[in-house]
Amino acid sequence: STPSNSSAASDVYKRQGLNGKTGRFSCVGSQRKGSIRPMPRFSHHFAYQDGTPFLLWADTAWGLYQDEASEKLDRKAVFHYIDERADQGINVMHSMLLQEAGWGNSGGAPFESMAKQTLNPAYWREVDVRLRYLNDKGIIGGLAIAWGDKRKQEPFAWRMFPGVEARKRYARYIASRYGAYDVYFIVAGEWHAEIRTRNNVTEQEIRDEFIEIGDALHESDAHGRMIGIHPMTQLGSVREFNKAKWMSFADYQQNYRKLHARVLESLTHDGPVVNSEYGYFLRDMDFDGVVDKNNSMTADSMRHATWDIVMAGGYPVTGYGTTYMGGHRDKGPFNVDDPRNDIWERQYHVPQNFLSELEWWKLQPHDDWITSGTPRSSSDGNVRLGSRTLLCPPKKTYWLLAEPGRNYLAYVRGLKDKVTIKLGSGSTGSIKARLLDPRTGRTKPADVKTIDARCEWSPPDAQDWVLHLRR
Repeated sequence: STPSNSSAASDVYKRQGLNGKTGRFSCVGSQRKGSIRPMPRFSHHFAYQDGTPFLLWADTAWGLYQDEASEKLDRKAVFHYIDERADQGINVMHSMLLQEAGWGNSGGAPFESMAKQTLNPAYWREVDVRLRYLNDKGIIGGLAIAWGDKRKQEPFAWRMFPGVEARKRYARYIASRYGAYDVYFIVAGEWHAEIRTRNNVTEQEIRDEFIEIGDALHESDAHGRMIGIHPMTQLGSVREFNKAKWMSFADYQQNYRKLHARVLESLTHDGPVVNSEYGYFLRDMDFDGVVDKNNSMTADSMRHATWDIVMAGGYPVTGYGTTYMGGHRDKGPFNVDDPRNDIWERQYHVPQNFLSELEWWKLQPHDDWITSGTPRSSSDGNVRLGSRTLLCPPKKTYWLLAEPGRNYLAYVRGLKDKVTIKLGSGSTGSIKARLLDPRTGRTKPADVKTIDARCEWSPPDAQDWVLHLRR
């Protein structure tokens, strides 16, 4: 930081051999589109800074900036992982700058001392290298700058700083160092955890402190990056932070139940809704051969969960047991090439590829325009494993996104009878209908019956299907 008086500044320059020196450099226009922001006029969606619409399609790599020899996680493995995900179409990577397991990287630990607020520059130089590589591959970094202390022993949790001024100082440092990259910031991962680990501090006081930290982050960021905060699962939402001047998202959820409804609830606020944790495919934390993460047991459950989010106008951040925590909390090592992941890697990108063909930002939820003789179910997809129940999306449901008079996107599963879709008043002209198989991404013409301002259609079977109607 610059010394507060000119005499001290002059002394610094003399010591660094810069006194009286001059130089020259040239500024040139960037070829990048910039990072992301809420889309003007369609604030529940994203655009690049240059105005290009951005269909956020994200993966989780909490350990992207760390090393761990036991998990075969290092820079080479991370670069290979980034290459694979970029080739698959991932455009956002959700990661933490400080690993809750306490890992450093090839440069060492992130701090020489958190208590004394002394950083280890070598650690952060390695973060620079990996974030630059990520951006060069066209992927935006969603950076959780520190974590809530869930276990009273996490070495780099927010609580480990000596006080709020130290926390704000670290936030300002991160904004200054990484704001020029293609990123957005998450003030805290699982912020509620601090409530359980700090004595004699209320939930409101913790919330107010994180708002203050976010203010410092926002004020120090010269590039106007999006900022959010990440919850634990008790509420699954951070809508209570929408009063903060820095909050750029309508919600940045960690939510496993009622995925569709909870996105809709958050759309009452301005900004995009992201479900940043709803499943880690095949995650087995206790290594007993049984998947132990909600919505994560099969490609079917992950697919259903993803479509439930998307069909409410929300955005998904997926994850895989073998990669999401750097190989940690799963029977490692870190492995993006695990063949078990192939099926979900393919199916996850089906809605992304399909929506990319449309002006998806103009599609709005209209679930009241689609009806069926079969009622929507609620918890019939859940699975009982011993004394524990794992959440899974319901077996029977149907949703509708529509740009009235032009495009209608219906998603159904578990139905054996027809559905009726309202087309809205003033809707005229012929209808073209096609059917998308969300397992394969293949489309084919669909047979629909148009009566006045509505369409009737019968799904081919009780699997999930997507019907696209276009005027």
